[in-house]
Amino acid sequence: MTIYVPGNGSALLEGTPVFGSVEEINAAGEFVQDVATDAMRYTVDVRNAQMALGSSSSAGVTKIRAKLDERLLPGAAAVYRSAGNAKRAFDSYASEVDRVHADAGKVVRDVNDALATIRTQAAQIEEIASLIRVPAPYAWNVGAPGALPQPQLGYRARDLDADERALAVEHLRGVHEWQWTLAASLWRHAIEDIDSAKARWANLIEDRRDAEGRLVKALGDTTIGQLIGVSGDDLASRRFTIATGISGELWGAGDEAPEIAKSHPLLKKLLGSESGEHVWNAPPDPAEVAARWERASAGERQRLIDEAPWVIGNLPGLPFSVRDEANRKMVEFYQQHPQLLTPEQLKLMAGIRNIIKLEESQRVPNPPIQIVALDMSGEVPKAAVSYGNLDAATHTTWQVPGMNSDAHLALEGWDEASRNLYDAQNDVEGFSGSNAVVAWLGYDTPDHPLSGDFGVLDSKSAGAGATRFAAELDGAHAARGAGRNGLPAVSVLAHSYGTTVATIALTQLEHAVDSLTMLGSAGLDTEQVPDYGVLNVKETAAGQKAIYTTHASADQLAPFGAGASGRGQPNPDAVAPFGVHRFSAVYAGGLSFSSEGDPVQNLKRTDGHSTIGSGENPGMAGMSASEGHGYLDPQTQSLASVAQITTDRISDGLAQSFARSEAECTDLIMGRGGTFAPIRTRCEDG
Repeated sequence: MTIYVPGNGSALLEGTPVFGSVEEINAAGEFVQDVATDAMRYTVDVRNAQMALGSSSSAGVTKIRAKLDERLLPGAAAVYRSAGNAKRAFDSYASEVDRVHADAGKVVRDVNDALATIRTQAAQIEEIASLIRVPAPYAWNVGAPGALPQPQLGYRARDLDADERALAVEHLRGVHEWQWTLAASLWRHAIEDIDSAKARWANLIEDRRDAEGRLVKALGDTTIGQLIGVSGDDLASRRFTIATGISGELWGAGDEAPEIAKSHPLLKKLLGSESGEHVWNAPPDPAEVAARWERASAGERQRLIDEAPWVIGNLPGLPFSVRDEANRKMVEFYQQHPQLLTPEQLKLMAGIRNIIKLEESQRVPNPPIQIVALDMSGEVPKAAVSYGNLDAATHTTWQVPGMNSDAHLALEGWDEASRNLYDAQNDVEGFSGSNAVVAWLGYDTPDHPLSGDFGVLDSKSAGAGATRFAAELDGAHAARGAGRNGLPAVSVLAHSYGTTVATIALTQLEHAVDSLTMLGSAGLDTEQVPDYGVLNVKETAAGQKAIYTTHASADQLAPFGAGASGRGQPNPDAVAPFGVHRFSAVYAGGLSFSSEGDPVQNLKRTDGHSTIGSGENPGMAGMSASEGHGYLDPQTQSLASVAQITTDRISDGLAQSFARSEAECTDLIMGRGGTFAPIRTRCEDG
């Protein structure tokens, strides 16, 4: 046979999902199971030691008892939980790898079977081509045409007349056409089978990669994994961090942590007081802070950064490079003293360290990172991270998250969302400025109602967060006003309950922002925000504030929250289960845009409440979005529109799509049986 057909199907498959073995994974699982067993035995030994101490109360015994109670037992419990979670992660990974390896073996067999079919049918085609005297220059991965080529007659047919030659040709066609067509069809189907197998192979590679990602995440989410994340990259640093984080010491040598400085003599020149404890909850006038910082000497500034980094890192009005430097010193402090971190603080610190490590791994940081705020002093840790240089960017966007978005819970998701927006802004046609996107995780967000916490239905958390957020925005204005790069355009982007926070903050703001964009709003506090006129947002035209809003029709959680709480609704078309949305009055004057997708621009729809989607399907009633279909996922209509708005490069198409909301009020009507139901009505003037 002259047609070349590969002999080994594996050579046709790019990459491989098959490496390592399930046995090796199981061995790792057995190791961490042994660790869990050892941790349990250690716990028993510590408890026996407690009993042996009895009721003795000498200073030495008291110190030992405190060590057992406060460090060794909690540390052993953390090791036990970490090992148990790691074992489950390894078991899940082993099961997935076993499945991937089995499926990969089947793909290789299917390719080899298809090649065998091609080899057989190519030989059949070549044989028929020889008999009908035509060439067969067919590539193995293209196949032969479905129709039999015109048979050619040999030298012996030279004496036949035209009719006889035609009959001879038809005879050859009748003898070979069916066999040719069948062989060509089988060949073509075998090629299709190989193409399908290649696609399955690529999916298996992706499945293996996803399984590894889930394993790494699961291990990283354990206490031990988070301690590794907080530590430096060298073995000695990791050993020290894990040991001190778990037991408070390494090989009997403890490192007593100094108290975090919240007062300093030089702060009196900056704050009017040596104490800086109040800078988070009640920050001073940022314009005065900026002016006093400018008057401080270089030496005084550096002393404050070095000796009071918590205060400097969280003080609105200072340059963001200064705050970043101070907050990175706090990160270093917690690297050296991980025993001070609660589980929530440890998780947040590990996340921040991962962001910093990624930046450090890039030759040219893209985007550059600034740690804008970092507060571990409260029960709920707080942080803010900028993607881009806030001291120089021409356009800055401050993002405010909604419920269940405490910093330690939400940093990973908002890190992704922020990078998505940063990239999308840079891709906006005609945008020639520079940008910075802030993930502001600076308040104690309400928990999900399914946890039994219904704080999302009131404005208590929003009010507390709004005060700090307003201070940050005015602080940014003061810092940039005192700098050399001028004032930037400032946009606020809020999601869910974050719209409640942001709008209250915009009533307290001294300096107007350039735009406000609300995604999937959970409603605005109608007492504090009776209408958009009270929001300190600039106008795009006379009588039209730069307030933009969008809501995905599949997101029923947001309007349910707004209706159940009685808050006002920016999106008149938002519909909640059971008609609950009708309990929300509608604000007038916002410009709404679509999140339903645009096939013409190849933009996807948002199909749930999340900013970043996950999973194959959206959650019930749109409580969550599916993978790739969150409000800030790449290639969504929502993200593309937000990028244009926040860079002030709104296309003609987007501008023409805006719909201005009209005010609607709520009322109750009596139905059958004396029951009342809410309705929306046109608001009466006055």
